[in-house]
Amino acid sequence: MLACVPKPSATDTSASETGVLQTGDGDGDPSGDGDGDQTGDGDGDPAGDGDGDPAGDGDGDPSGTGDGDPSGTGPKFDVVGTPDASIPEGCIQDIDIVFVMDVSTTMGPFFDKLELEIGAVEEAIAMYDLPSDPHFGLVVFVDDYTVVNAGVPYTDIDVLAADFAFWNDFTASNQQTMGGNSNFTWTENSLDALYAAADEFQWRPKASTLRMIVHTTDDTFWDGPTVGNNVDILHGYGETVDILQDNEIWTFAFADMLGGPSGDIDVAVGWFTPYMGEEPIPDQTGGTATYIVDVLNNVISIADTIGMSLAESYCEEYPAG
Repeated sequence: MLACVPKPSATDTSASETGVLQTGDGDGDPSGDGDGDQTGDGDGDPAGDGDGDPAGDGDGDPSGTGDGDPSGTGPKFDVVGTPDASIPEGCIQDIDIVFVMDVSTTMGPFFDKLELEIGAVEEAIAMYDLPSDPHFGLVVFVDDYTVVNAGVPYTDIDVLAADFAFWNDFTASNQQTMGGNSNFTWTENSLDALYAAADEFQWRPKASTLRMIVHTTDDTFWDGPTVGNNVDILHGYGETVDILQDNEIWTFAFADMLGGPSGDIDVAVGWFTPYMGEEPIPDQTGGTATYIVDVLNNVISIADTIGMSLAESYCEEYPAG
């Protein structure tokens, strides 16, 4: 099963032909009517021939659950990315993974997928002969950010899943994570959230730990220092990359190509393509970027992608900054 997609060049236009969001509303539907139907005729049938979706909701799922799964129980994926035979003999690392997640209104569908697949993520990690249990963290952001659990690691996947469920519900509120004002802008604060994850999570020693961030957003970012939507944006692109590199944190992103209010603004910069002459954050920190829309359309799974990310980075030397 495909677990990652090639990163496009700045001039690559193929993304619009593979389901990249055109409306910016998070449903993968270029017609903007929310039914997943490119023809806009409401039958959920991209070909326009009327055979469509028995549920009538345009997602190809007869159960009507919205997950593309006829059984109604959620998609099932084989865990891929098994430990590679090339891992140096005797090499053992702990694994710390921090999820840095956009919790603005369009991100609910991704959280739905993550809640379904978090058990498979745990299975992917269990394939490794770890000296101790994996540690997880969670940082959420809109224009502000919150380091959940005060940066103390989760060791119980069920507790982490419960917090995913809480923040999934939060996406419907259109509020800042700390409260105080609504989110009126489509630009979000990825950089401060990434910086906080690097700086405030209780990482184990980098000499003996694979440190990984899984970053998720469908928008572009404020580049600080500035003020965005009445929130102080503290950190810029370069210093965010610096702290990730200094702490030897591999950064893997689920991101989009087009977004914004009209769905036609380039939001790939910094994730898939360079930003202000600087290479994308995943490229500079040993990671890769994956199209978030492919997750929403069940082309790939979150668990498979994280499994492949582990296989690419476990017991590998961190790339020089």
